[in-house]
Amino acid sequence: MKRRNGIAAITAATLAVTTPAALADSNIGAFAVGAAVGALINNQVNKNKQQQQKQRTTTQRSYSANSYQRQQNRQVQSALNEFGFPAGAVDGQLGQRSRAAISNYQSYMGFQPTGYLDDYQRQALIGSHQRLKAGGGAAYPEVVANEGVQGLLKAFADPNYVNRYRNNGVQNAALQNNNGVVDRGLNTNAAAPVATGAATGAVSGGFAPLNLSGNQAPSSMASHCELVSGMTQANQGVVLANNVNDPEQALGEQFCEARAYSITQSQSVMAQAGQSEGEIAQACSQIANLMQPASSQIGSGDVKLVATQAQQLANTAFNGDMATAQAYGEICLGLGYRQDDAQMALGAATVLLAAGQMPYGEVMGHHLRWGFGTAAAPAASNAWYDSALTSIEQGGAQPVFVPSKTAERNAVIRASISGAAAPVQAAGGGLALPALNLGNN
Repeated sequence: MKRRNGIAAITAATLAVTTPAALADSNIGAFAVGAAVGALINNQVNKNKQQQQKQRTTTQRSYSANSYQRQQNRQVQSALNEFGFPAGAVDGQLGQRSRAAISNYQSYMGFQPTGYLDDYQRQALIGSHQRLKAGGGAAYPEVVANEGVQGLLKAFADPNYVNRYRNNGVQNAALQNNNGVVDRGLNTNAAAPVATGAATGAVSGGFAPLNLSGNQAPSSMASHCELVSGMTQANQGVVLANNVNDPEQALGEQFCEARAYSITQSQSVMAQAGQSEGEIAQACSQIANLMQPASSQIGSGDVKLVATQAQQLANTAFNGDMATAQAYGEICLGLGYRQDDAQMALGAATVLLAAGQMPYGEVMGHHLRWGFGTAAAPAASNAWYDSALTSIEQGGAQPVFVPSKTAERNAVIRASISGAAAPVQAAGGGLALPALNLGNN
């Protein structure tokens, strides 16, 4: 109404300054007045149309974004309900009940219970739900029988998890330690060690001495992560940077999170590689053997020495093709963790180090900490932790494990090694491996 009154006023004013005589004497004058008024009206109409179109576009975009978010929230709620974390009505609104369900899910999986999912946690939850709906749970009847459908979350994330219930409910290889965790990889046919001077197994005093030093390395990475997960649940959440009173548990949580992330990433890259898992596993074993001269030196704590030697070995193995070296490294790292092959995982991390990916030095730190695929050397692990973190914090390197939680993870590791890390030392005819499809051929 105001615009119409404004146009009428302008028209009246225009006519008022033009006398009837002048208009009668000049057709040009009449045309000019009409043209001016018409142009003004058309201009206003066009502005109105543009403003209306802009409002419609903004509304459509907002509706589209909100619709996508609600759909994603519904997927989260459905998954939470299905896995035994009651989130209430599947309405796309993450209220108090849904947030509590998310926190319970995070605690169960060993994540920090914030009530808010990061991208990795959301994808893991929704992906597991899709796998469940596709019938994937049928492969793990033992897990479901013992833990319910909730246990499938861990079984889907870690293929070794089911081994705790295999062999008719008896722990794998019928052996377990005092914590009820599988001791995988043990030779059940090997003869028991005989004490010196004991011909028949009897010892002076009747019993063989026990090694209670506590320095023995865990039997497997999977077993270690089962222990860590149990402690996380007992502690009702992960160790935070401002409350690291148990460095071993804090670093264990970071290792197990990196391990799970590597397994997921490996499967994603492998799906694009154009090779069977058997072919790639064989190649990964060859790579681990080739990189052994460098990986065997990580206990020295000399990051520069190991990196230089690793580069020389990788250049020979991959004929200078570091893109292929990195792709193999990412696949073999996750595959090594999935198969509980510590030497394969360590060899893969060494290849990634050779490809210039210093953040993977965190893997060396973890393996040295607990003796996975190498002799345990906790003191030497600090140099590797520090090198990996510094490459991200000061060197601008891209994080390689759970990027959405980089600051949090780095702070926990820093607090756990208590500033005792050594100074950073920057890194200054191949194998017949299957060709990988890296998207450029």
